[in-house]
Amino acid sequence: MYMIRCDKLKDTRFPDAVIYPSDEKEVERLVNLASEECLCLIPFGGGTNVSHATWCPPKDKDPRPMISVDVRLMNKILEINEEDLTIHVQAGITGGDLVQELQSRGYTIGHEPDSIEFSTLGGWIATKASGMKQNKYGNIEQIVKSVRVVSSSGKLWQHINSQRATFSRVSTGTDLTSIMMGSEGSLGIITSATLKMWPIPEIKKYESVILHNFEDGLLFVKDISKLGALKPASVRLLDNIQFRLGQSMRSNNESWLKAMKQKLAMTTFSLLVDRFEPEEMVCVTITLEGSRSEIELQMREIRTLASTYGGVCAGNDVGKAGYDMTYAIAYIRDFAMTYGFLAESFETFVPWSKVRSMITATKNRLKREHQDRALPGNPIISCRVTQLYDDGVCVYFYFCMNFENVPNPSATFAEIELAARKEILTQGGSLSHHHGIGKHRAPLMGEVNSDDLREVFMNLKKAIDPHNVFGVANGSYSYKE
Repeated sequence: MYMIRCDKLKDTRFPDAVIYPSDEKEVERLVNLASEECLCLIPFGGGTNVSHATWCPPKDKDPRPMISVDVRLMNKILEINEEDLTIHVQAGITGGDLVQELQSRGYTIGHEPDSIEFSTLGGWIATKASGMKQNKYGNIEQIVKSVRVVSSSGKLWQHINSQRATFSRVSTGTDLTSIMMGSEGSLGIITSATLKMWPIPEIKKYESVILHNFEDGLLFVKDISKLGALKPASVRLLDNIQFRLGQSMRSNNESWLKAMKQKLAMTTFSLLVDRFEPEEMVCVTITLEGSRSEIELQMREIRTLASTYGGVCAGNDVGKAGYDMTYAIAYIRDFAMTYGFLAESFETFVPWSKVRSMITATKNRLKREHQDRALPGNPIISCRVTQLYDDGVCVYFYFCMNFENVPNPSATFAEIELAARKEILTQGGSLSHHHGIGKHRAPLMGEVNSDDLREVFMNLKKAIDPHNVFGVANGSYSYKE
């Protein structure tokens, strides 16, 4: 976005053409043409990725004409099976449109990534995405039951017979869907997918819990992660900086602390609120979906755990505002750019045993990298825990810097982010939880996959895409440094 707004695209390679197929047959004809004419096809969905996955490879690496294949005309629902609770959809449909289509029929797939407004089903599969409600509905790999793909080796599909049945589980060897998860456009174009769906839950409710500090917050969400089937659909722990940033954007001048003191003035909890330190307190926002009895049980557990760690339940409004804030962050980021600030998020999975040391070391590394470059002002460095698992969590980091009079701020920001990612790996975190690798993080893949495994992946690509039509060179299929 910075490069677009600041006219810094002169050295960027653009596609030579953009094609808009509307169905699988058109995709098949396009791929055949690309094989014959030595063209490189780059699948394009909503364009929301933050990993440079849709960027053209450098001309010295691949001199072929580059064709961007925009799949957003492939946005139709092909079949709904209300008895089996499955839906077959073209892969170019955006999350926003899919939600509307399903809601009008009384269903949901439960997948709500931050980018849901613009991102596409095919993009979710290609990046191996995760949504905010994964606690209840699972990540994309638990939601997708089958895929159809067109590559230079032909049409690829599994388990589609005359009855068009889908299966929750089979034991028939290597799974095409698993191969396409995280393929990032390097193996073929995902044309459609069959998904699991659920009836829209009876009740949707929000809650929030204010805790004294980040350590109490971690203990609280770790106990929430142990609730099994009673784990709420979404649980997010915001550190103090992120919580205060959210409160500064309230539509009125009343602070959360003042509002809570007034609300609780006639109760013993007012004594607890007085002991919260504004520069240490944190917030957990919670989304609950299910039957009335299920949510009553969940709320009972939440209140018990909040009391255990000295927390205060702050109610529906704070919880809903925290959930909705997620969708606004990208717009706030772009707005801040107008006033000389660059900001972006990056995420990781980290085991519970390493989460504290990893967060502390990464924040310190970001601060040190900013200081070593003598950049103007003070950076904003914050984090939040966004997805809970039995063995660990997904952590988002947010880094914002002033780029006034900085010669090449986009490159500087990328250098700082790369340093932070190296620190995350050193501290026991993963290279990515759900954003994918693309070209941006590809230089670090040598620390993820062994050289021999990389060769296995490249040989797999040669079998699926023998003409290298999909030479976008992302992730496991990137150029060797």
